[in-house]
Amino acid sequence: MKKLIMSVVVSLVLGVAVVNAEEAKTAPAADNPVKAEMRLLDKAFKNLIDSLILNNPKAIEEPFHEVHMAKVNTEKALEKGEIRLPKNNDKIKQFVEMDEQFHGNLEALIEASRKGDMKAVQDVTHKLLNGCVQCHNKFRN
Repeated sequence: MKKLIMSVVVSLVLGVAVVNAEEAKTAPAADNPVKAEMRLLDKAFKNLIDSLILNNPKAIEEPFHEVHMAKVNTEKALEKGEIRLPKNNDKIKQFVEMDEQFHGNLEALIEASRKGDMKAVQDVTHKLLNGCVQCHNKFRN
């Protein structure tokens, strides 16, 4: 368990450093709803890791509400054709499908946290992080 938590924390820290370096080269989040959503997701994931470490399932849910609200803005921008992916932009439909699956997993995470099922929270966290890596590999990095 400790190795898992440490590997997740290290991955997040390294990922944030890369994201922050890349964001400095691009448009501000206000101009890009995907980046705004990613920033909120980063904040929510940091809280998730803290909650896992501290065995505090009640603290998990709240930051993900902001992520959900940002998702609505991302969906509107996608509908208007305002989103341009850094890589594989021609596969926007696959991006949307992966995003829907990811947000479905977020719902499972919230449900597990409401039940206090930290094993399920941990399992879903793995799925979510794998989803982040797959999406970034396909559409960003």
